[in-house]
Amino acid sequence: MYGKMGLLDGVRVERSSSPEFRKRAVSVDDYFVDVQWEGETVRARCRDGKLLLHKGADRFIELPSQDFDATQISPTRDTRLRWMQSVIQCTHYVTGAGEQEYLNEADASGITFLSRMDISESDKAYTEN
Repeated sequence: MYGKMGLLDGVRVERSSSPEFRKRAVSVDDYFVDVQWEGETVRARCRDGKLLLHKGADRFIELPSQDFDATQISPTRDTRLRWMQSVIQCTHYVTGAGEQEYLNEADASGITFLSRMDISESDKAYTEN
């Protein structure tokens, strides 16, 4: 849709879920891993060498150990900016509601951070610049 509107002209679009993107990203120490469990792909938290599936509240299911590589890793909220910036190398970042509160701007020097304006009808909004 945005491409048809001409809003992506000159913009390189990257999918962070792409295996190629994930291979190019720096290693982070806090992440989730897409692994197999009970015939499905699940996103487990990797903590202290264990794969943990969130069950609710403060309860987790420890999954059997399995091999994984960079193509299966997704960073946590706290490591995502540095991880993504290692591939994208953006100059500006528009933060969403609440996002500015947890982003560590030191993880991505050289970025100008902008707060997104509140949008009452976001399904009808786009920028003209």
